[in-house]
Amino acid sequence: MTPVSASLMLFAVSCVVGTAAAVLACRMSHRTGILDRPGDRKVHEKSVAYLGGLGVTLTLLLGTALYAWIAPLDTLRNRAVVDAFVYGLVAIFLIGLWDDVAGIRPLPKLALQIAVAVGLWSAGVRIERINIGFGDPMELMANADGRVLLALLAAVPSLIVTIGWYAALMNSINLIDGLDGLAGGVALIAALALGITGLTNPQDGWLVPGVAIPFVLAGALVGFLVLNWHPAKMFLGDSGSLTIGYVLATASLAASTKAPALLALLVPMVALALPLFETSFSFLRRALRRQNPFKADRRHLHHRLIDAGLDQRRTVLVFLYATLYLGVNSVILAQFKSFLILINVVMIGIGLMMLIEYLKYFERKRESASGASEKPEADAGRR
Repeated sequence: MTPVSASLMLFAVSCVVGTAAAVLACRMSHRTGILDRPGDRKVHEKSVAYLGGLGVTLTLLLGTALYAWIAPLDTLRNRAVVDAFVYGLVAIFLIGLWDDVAGIRPLPKLALQIAVAVGLWSAGVRIERINIGFGDPMELMANADGRVLLALLAAVPSLIVTIGWYAALMNSINLIDGLDGLAGGVALIAALALGITGLTNPQDGWLVPGVAIPFVLAGALVGFLVLNWHPAKMFLGDSGSLTIGYVLATASLAASTKAPALLALLVPMVALALPLFETSFSFLRRALRRQNPFKADRRHLHHRLIDAGLDQRRTVLVFLYATLYLGVNSVILAQFKSFLILINVVMIGIGLMMLIEYLKYFERKRESASGASEKPEADAGRR
């Protein structure tokens, strides 16, 4: 079996299993009363099943087991990585489920996410060097010549960057999970981009875990989106959004793509530019306003597009079209030098900032027009 045929098989099986698991999770959600009820920041008007993460996680576990069964033994020689991925997957799902059912304050939840990231780092799923295509790679884990204390100090940069990567992806998927089909659709495109990028950059041996897992995730998301497309019958919940971000972060670190002079993580950064930008911009916006950076609001891009007059379906399609463009772009750019990817990321960032400014202009114009239309009525009332 070739890597391509194995990837297609994993994707197809995961689609079928993901659909069945989604239906099962939806029924369990209604029976247990784990529902997302309407609120001030929510656009749905009735209670919706909230265990989408259960279906996605079950599919990921079964898909990973299938991969381990069909993979040659030499591909799984580093079994610690696969084991760490499974343990971390279960842990992050339980953290999200706890938040969905009982609620966790932002800082303790972030601390638990960091603990999971540290576990993956210790198992070898980590960022050890960054190569920007100019000169030698920047080493994040210096040689300590066998001295334990120096080894721990030398590993700190790698640990910090790896934790930051996990936290960014988990919370970015969580942050954009505000409309039917939005987070699942964006993650589906990103997962396919990661998997295809891994296939187009040959690996040593057979299909490595970092390339196989994105195809399993993509199949799980296809099954989930059957019930999540507008009008949604089920939502991801934190158990789903955190799990998806965790899987994307782990897969991007474990794939070890070999594109020439590839700047570490820039390909997944391009594919996930929208949610990553949304997370960074939201935290910066709240910090500049001296607000709690973890406090939810209605100033996200998808909320602002809806306020600008788009309905749910069109807003989601705007995000999906943009993510599809970025995903295809990331696959193509992986074949070139890393400085081209870096330039592309900069251009994407400029484009997103221009979008923000356009939305601000549109909102100001709408507010001024609304004020002008209300003024004659007020004058008439005074007469």
